[in-house]
Amino acid sequence: MKAQDTKAASITFGVELETTLPATCGIPVGAYHGGRPVAVGYITGTTDEVNAPTFYGASWKAERDGSITTRHGRVACEFVSPILHGAEGVDHLIAFLEFAKSVGATVNASCGCHITVGVKSIIGTDDPQAMSEFARKLAHIGRWHAKSLYGQTGTGRHLNHYSHTLNDDVAKLVKRMESTSNVNSKSVAAAECGRGMINFRKLFTNGVIEFRVFAGTLNRDKLLHHLATVLGLCRRAAEVECLGSFGKNKAQMKHTETALSSIKYLWSFLGWTGSKRPVALGLFGQLHDQFGQYRKVARRLCQRFDNRFPNASL
Repeated sequence: MKAQDTKAASITFGVELETTLPATCGIPVGAYHGGRPVAVGYITGTTDEVNAPTFYGASWKAERDGSITTRHGRVACEFVSPILHGAEGVDHLIAFLEFAKSVGATVNASCGCHITVGVKSIIGTDDPQAMSEFARKLAHIGRWHAKSLYGQTGTGRHLNHYSHTLNDDVAKLVKRMESTSNVNSKSVAAAECGRGMINFRKLFTNGVIEFRVFAGTLNRDKLLHHLATVLGLCRRAAEVECLGSFGKNKAQMKHTETALSSIKYLWSFLGWTGSKRPVALGLFGQLHDQFGQYRKVARRLCQRFDNRFPNASL
């Protein structure tokens, strides 16, 4: 395995896990964008309490989300993490995942998994022009690798209104972001990009970019691969100097004919496999050490995606 990416360990990130909970789990769920701290819950089927993990004293929050559907006896709950970073942040994420499962959290087809990154922690500055250039590169790279991102979910996430592919209008908008010197105009262009697989709407207001491409999951290996993908793509976008077109070239089209070929192309593109790069971009801690395990899960899910959606044009 390649060397760990020490720069990626400095990236700040947050995770939102859309779930449903047993109504009797003991976790109070706050209003949308008015989440309540998650402190303790009941282990499924018992009255035994289990404490939720905290990250340097900061708690996750539980809030409602109208996009989550539930059945009788369960409540919609989006778990929102505190700001995380480094190997400790990854360890904490997995610890909270186990807590959520212990209190009976589950996911269904209406659930998503969102990962938000702090742009300054990636590129080292909050200068609007530098952030614009980074966003444009990330949009291009995300578009090229869309099939690997959707494929690793194994679901029809590409058909979801809240996580659609980046269309040609986004190419024009991110170019406008980069070409204008007016910060307000940049912010307007970012907002007009909409809530697709990559959401740029809060770039100039909160300094963050959100990945909405992933389906809801409480699977450790899936979540590790999703996070590694996000951090790796961000690191690649920060390093790339020569940017291709928004559409794929012939070589890229060949490498992304299927989700399975796309995921292999992604691994090579980020230096996780092959000999082109000395560092595995985005990988550190468990993300680095567990790659051999979660790559197997990603391969299986991409094969499932290809079987379910053989004509998906991404």
